[in-house]
Amino acid sequence: MKAARSRRNPRGFTLIELSLVLVIIAILASLAVYTYKRFANKARMTQAQTTLTHLQKTETIYFTEHERYSDNLALLDFDPTRYNYYVVSIVLDNNGLNFTGIATGVDAMQGDRWTIRREGDPVQDNTSTFR
Repeated sequence: MKAARSRRNPRGFTLIELSLVLVIIAILASLAVYTYKRFANKARMTQAQTTLTHLQKTETIYFTEHERYSDNLALLDFDPTRYNYYVVSIVLDNNGLNFTGIATGVDAMQGDRWTIRREGDPVQDNTSTFR
């Protein structure tokens, strides 16, 4: 009788059970990678916002001393080489009485663009691939 009972309760897992577990693990791993990349890009976007806020402050200091804004980053004592994922540029408007700071994404952030004006907060471009 014991021999008949052991045949009915085989030990181990079937190939279908193992493959089902592997598929579930693969789905969970792909979701984790996607979420990680999204959070990493969000952290990089924080770099653009911080950079532009810093640019706005340095432009304000320059304006109080010279009564106009500058598009020369060296005159502002602004070091754009510290920022790995964005290139910063300045466009002057109204004969130097207004400015637009632009942070354009490079490398991993290619396709992302942020702007800031004299009185505003950093704004992401509507055509950004990281919206």
